[in-house]
Amino acid sequence: MMSIEDGHEGVPGLSQLDPIYSYIAVIVNVCPTEVSFASPALRARKFQLHPIQMVSSDNIVKNSTYDASSGCFTVPARTTSVFVEPRNI
Repeated sequence: MMSIEDGHEGVPGLSQLDPIYSYIAVIVNVCPTEVSFASPALRARKFQLHPIQMVSSDNIVKNSTYDASSGCFTVPARTTSVFVEPRNI
């Protein structure tokens, strides 16, 4: 799992580079089974699967989920999922 936070007003040292997304999280699952990764630091964020993956013909990636109450990402077997937090939410 890797993530990057884009800057916003009120946070010294973080420049805003992307007008659409404030946070991006990428989870790479190389296992033959579904995996879950919980990050308390990311709890309550408003992540959603990247729009390109949501409309993809890959129905497996569409089963990737994020639970805001626990900060837990779940990704199907042998799948890379990109989650984004839009600025307008």
